[in-house]
Amino acid sequence: MIKNLFVKLINFLTNHFSDTQIKIFSLVLVVVTVLAGSGYWVLTTWYQPLGPSLSLPTPTTDVLSSGTPSPGLTPVPGETLTPTIVPVCGAPPTLTILVSGVASQNYVYGLADAIRLVRLDFQTQTVTVLALPRDLWVEIPGIEDHGITVGKLNQAYFFGTQGMGYYEGSGYGSGLLALTLQENYGVWVDHYLAVNLESFVQIIDTIGGIDIYLAGDVYRKVNGQPELFLKAGSHHLNGKKAEILARQRIEIGDFGRINNQTVILKGIAAKMLTPSGLKAIPDLFNQLKRNVLTDLSPDQISQLICLAGKIDYQEDVSFETLPGALMNQTMVFDPARRTHTSALVGDTAGIRNLLEDFQAGIWP
Repeated sequence: MIKNLFVKLINFLTNHFSDTQIKIFSLVLVVVTVLAGSGYWVLTTWYQPLGPSLSLPTPTTDVLSSGTPSPGLTPVPGETLTPTIVPVCGAPPTLTILVSGVASQNYVYGLADAIRLVRLDFQTQTVTVLALPRDLWVEIPGIEDHGITVGKLNQAYFFGTQGMGYYEGSGYGSGLLALTLQENYGVWVDHYLAVNLESFVQIIDTIGGIDIYLAGDVYRKVNGQPELFLKAGSHHLNGKKAEILARQRIEIGDFGRINNQTVILKGIAAKMLTPSGLKAIPDLFNQLKRNVLTDLSPDQISQLICLAGKIDYQEDVSFETLPGALMNQTMVFDPARRTHTSALVGDTAGIRNLLEDFQAGIWP
């Protein structure tokens, strides 16, 4: 009944208000709907994380003495927050969320085939999404007892999964991936969100599919041979087609796949800010509780929803990728698989400096 009322209100707003008013009013209604529909559960768990919280090493003494935010805010070396700008939505000035797309039907095992750092700035009311290559060769901390000290970035998630049982820290795969980014590049992750293949398909189907534009043809392997999957141009994709697109790298490599994944993310973001996308938010919230791994609390999710209602998708949301000049494709020895493999060996210092600027809000 509550959901039907929510849909009727969206229809009314669509017919009587501007797009901006619809977006703001609808997102507020989402919070009210969740509150009303969840009853006692909300009252007792509104501030509780939906999954295991991250418990990463705290910043070093040098970092803490550099004038960074107090505990509870993103501790970025050298960051100076603007005291005259009050953060909106009752949120901290900034949050950095590690988002992983897991190539598995569950979370027991799986490689993180899509890795994004999402910086939400509640002062400037902007969002920056930074793609990190899955093949980036990194040092993987915390599992030396299992004979693993290095690997690809997506393997850090895999080695941390519950099924592997290697990692004793918090957050399983997301936790070890966050720790790996912290140890290699000084990235301080506040929260994580992991979406597996099944959840990814469900999310896109729930919002009625997405509209995208592809700059080039996309191929996939069928019986070991490349076969045209999608021609260059405009497409409407359901969840399954979006999943297939997100996984392909034939003739385009990992950077081409990252670009196509970004196209999908833009399609999701654009659809979510339409009346039909807004109508689906109650169902999406329920899916988040059931099918997505995250340590965000309902209160923090409401802050993200609030921020979404205040930003302009075209002006305030940017999608970025690490510059290819900072990485070289080369063959390395993978001790876990005991074989040589192709990986991206990066300029660690250069990437660290760039990511520090990213978290400080001065890059890009």
